[in-house]
Amino acid sequence: MAVKLKKRRQGVAEINMASISDIVFLLLIFFMVATIFNQELGLPMILPAKTDAENEIVKIKQSNIADIKIDESNQVTIDDMPIRISQLKSELERRLRANSKLVVILSTHPEAHYGTMVAVLDEIRLAKARRMSIKVLKV
Repeated sequence: MAVKLKKRRQGVAEINMASISDIVFLLLIFFMVATIFNQELGLPMILPAKTDAENEIVKIKQSNIADIKIDESNQVTIDDMPIRISQLKSELERRLRANSKLVVILSTHPEAHYGTMVAVLDEIRLAKARRMSIKVLKV
């Protein structure tokens, strides 16, 4: 005699998705609040305070000027003599020891790489040159 067993049909399991959107929203808020974003500091420079005479022209003796230029091919020159960026700090330190009134003028071509200008600015800052001017060369 054979016994017939009835198979029970099992229902398909369902996951309640009603609260998933709430959970995702709470996780999103948590990670937005808990995450720390890096802030770029840029170039730390202290600019002089604004004066009443904005268009005031200061005349400086040529002997008190160190003219650094960066051309479109990223060639760096100081007083029209080519120099490597790595040698710039020691040259400026030597000139600052000889002349405490030295003013550094950095002229950059508009097509020069930004990284070259930043590297030159870093060397000027490492040489502790306190008087400087930045300008863009006219093309």
